Amino acid sequence: MTRSASAFVALCLSVIAVQLKCQSSSHERLIDQALSAAPAGIAGEATVSMHQGGKWIELRHGNNGWTCTPPGKGDPQPEPACFDTNGMAFLQAMEAGSTPDPAKPGYAYMLQGGSAWSNLDPDATHLPPGQKDYIHIPPHFMILSAKLANASGLPLHEAHPNTGQPFVMFGGTKYAILIIPVK
Repeated sequence: MTRSASAFVALCLSVIAVQLKCQSSSHERLIDQALSAAPAGIAGEATVSMHQGGKWIELRHGNNGWTCTPPGKGDPQPEPACFDTNGMAFLQAMEAGSTPDPAKPGYAYMLQGGSAWSNLDPDATHLPPGQKDYIHIPPHFMILSAKLANASGLPLHEAHPNTGQPFVMFGGTKYAILIIPVK
C-alpha cells in the first residue's frame, strides 16, 4: 500500500471512530435524559426506548417492566417519561388511535415535568383557538386509565386546569389520564 493510500485509510478509520464515538455519546445522552423521568429505584433497571420513524428502538435493555423514553416530538416542550408495561400499552394505543384496555391501568412518571397543547384534545398539535399558552405541567406521576380518571371525581373538561394539584387530562375521552403533581 502506498503512503498516500495508508494515510487515506488511516483518515477514514479516524472519521469512522469519531462518528461511532459521537453516536455512542448521543445514545448515552438520550439514555440519561430518559432515565431522569423516574425515581432512581425504577430508572436503574428500566429499558430505554425511543420512538423513531414510526417504531420503537431500544437503546438499553432493562428488566423491571418499566420503559423510559427521552424527550420526543409533538408536545410544545417535550420531556422524558417512564412507563410501566400497561402504561406503554396505553401510549401505543393512543399512537395507533385505538382504545386502551380499560381493565389494565398504566402508570408513568415525568419527573422533569411536561407540557401539552390542550388539556381537552388528545390529538391537538397546536394551541386551540382562544388559548394563549400551552399547558405547563410540573413534575408528576400519571395513572393512564380513562376508567379511573373519568371516575376520579375531578373536573373532566377544564381547558385550563390548576396543574399544581391533581387533575384529569383529556377528561371524558378514551385517553383520559389522572395527573398527580409530585413537587
